[in-house]
Amino acid sequence: MGGALVLIIIISVAASGGNGGSDEADAAAKTSETSTQDSKKAAEEPKKEESKPAEKAKPGIGTAVQSGDFEFTALGVEEAGTTVGNSISSATAQGRFVRVNVKVSNIGDASKMFLINGLAVIDEQGRSFSADTSAMLYSISNPDILSADTINPGNAIEGGVIFDMPADAVPTTLQVSDGGFSGSEEISLVG
Repeated sequence: MGGALVLIIIISVAASGGNGGSDEADAAAKTSETSTQDSKKAAEEPKKEESKPAEKAKPGIGTAVQSGDFEFTALGVEEAGTTVGNSISSATAQGRFVRVNVKVSNIGDASKMFLINGLAVIDEQGRSFSADTSAMLYSISNPDILSADTINPGNAIEGGVIFDMPADAVPTTLQVSDGGFSGSEEISLVG
């Protein structure tokens, strides 16, 4: 009788193992099929744009920006024509003159020399333009044109800086620097 019991157990195990294997094979096939379908759906779906971190908005006209011991405030931008100066001496633009009005304040604790080469205008194409020193020289008799000047602590100067830009260039940014190792900052000229 003991042998018959062992035989029944072996037959039961073999029978259930066959069915269990079939169930496992069916489950594996279904999982593989679902995985394949998910892969196809993912390939067919349009790719989502990777989100870029939001670019920090630049301060605009009328907002003070610090670079080293100077604080710069862009006051406005205006067209200045193709010629500056007077009937005796003048400068003619290669393109056209654009005037950026700026206030420069010394926020340090010692006098410091301001130089116009610390300013640049960047256009919508990313091109950088330096101040036009000859146009500045011919306009120097105009009292509201900035020039190299020593600014004492707590004092400020204000005036225009002239840039020679192509006729189709759109000035978008004023780049400012105190001329030291403090780096440069940007002020939006649009908006």
